[in-house]
Amino acid sequence: MRVLILTKNFPPKSCGVGDYAWCLAGALAAAGEFVAVLTEPSEVPRHLPVGLREHLLGGWRDFMPVLREIQAAAPDRLQLEYSGYAWGRWGVAWWLNALLFKLRREGIPVHIGLHETAIRMRQHPLQIPVALAQWVHVGLLLAVAQTVELNMTSRVATLGRVFPWWRAKLRYRPNSSNIPVEPLSLAERQALRRAHDVVDGEVVVATFGMLHTAKRYEALIGAIPLLSDKRIKLWMLGDTATAPPEYLARLKATARAGGIEERVLWPGRLETAELSRMLQAADLFVLSQPDGHLTRSGSFMAAAAHGLPVVAVRNPAGQGQTEFTHRENVWFVDRSAPAEIAAALDALLQDPYAARRMGNELRRLYESRFDWRVTLGHTGAAGTSFSAPDPLAVTTPAKGAVTAAHAGGAKQ
Repeated sequence: MRVLILTKNFPPKSCGVGDYAWCLAGALAAAGEFVAVLTEPSEVPRHLPVGLREHLLGGWRDFMPVLREIQAAAPDRLQLEYSGYAWGRWGVAWWLNALLFKLRREGIPVHIGLHETAIRMRQHPLQIPVALAQWVHVGLLLAVAQTVELNMTSRVATLGRVFPWWRAKLRYRPNSSNIPVEPLSLAERQALRRAHDVVDGEVVVATFGMLHTAKRYEALIGAIPLLSDKRIKLWMLGDTATAPPEYLARLKATARAGGIEERVLWPGRLETAELSRMLQAADLFVLSQPDGHLTRSGSFMAAAAHGLPVVAVRNPAGQGQTEFTHRENVWFVDRSAPAEIAAALDALLQDPYAARRMGNELRRLYESRFDWRVTLGHTGAAGTSFSAPDPLAVTTPAKGAVTAAHAGGAKQ
């Protein structure tokens, strides 16, 4: 099958959707599909294991050139990996709707990975006109697509209620990790910890992702001084260069005020393999984002793939009750607040065996439900099928599947 992945952002540009498209392309290629990617040009050379087509995706002026690129690729399947705000200031790209309708008329099957839906009017009452436009935009995407894949069961349910006549098109496709596991021996792990001034007896708490305000990293930093055990190091894994400067300054001020400034590591942008090694060298992982949306979080999935015990915020509406269980594979807290995160970490620090068991259970859950092999299975169930890869013959995108230029700053 000839698959053309259409994505606005793509490595080396840092973006969670772009990273996802990169890894999806690698997984499909490893499964034996003929894959090409159509994305915007980059000043940095791309070395891809798949085909590449480049053109600006800015608006109506690009309609005909992009259409010709797609026609020249002659795909059996167009896979759009889509998040509205990447394509338009208000989260709407009408020209894209027109392009997809044109492709449908030409007989090219369109499938959409919808990474974000329209904003909720109750949460943003001052942006009701924007929300209405986004819902119309999403409805037109559903109208043209053969299938639409969403990364949360709650989003599948919501779109099914709003557009009941297109409910049969909706599929649940949780995100997979964009950080392949890099083999690391015990000796290498110990050497890496020593290289970052972690001595015997100390525990490393880590987090990972883009350092944006919505992630509430200040809650995690504020939790560390509250721990009963003071032999704690905190690794803030993420690209500091892409963080809002005022927010980064506030985080560092929080660490300084809590007396833990010397115990916090800010490594900045990392190559993917090095990031994987850092995750394996850590002991505990905290996902401080208050929404608790685990199946759309690349940060959470990276921790799960690496077998780390995870503390995350409980969100019954956004977390599949059959997927995650408190203290079995994730330790849940009710709020993203320093005291609650500290209490959870204290409990895990006092029972290292239970923490390791929880991390192992999470890794087993990831491999059975969220690994890239399973992702291809989800996609294959969605109409025009991708062949399901042999678990023994196909691996996730391996070394070099994600470039050094974007790994540490990927939106997660």
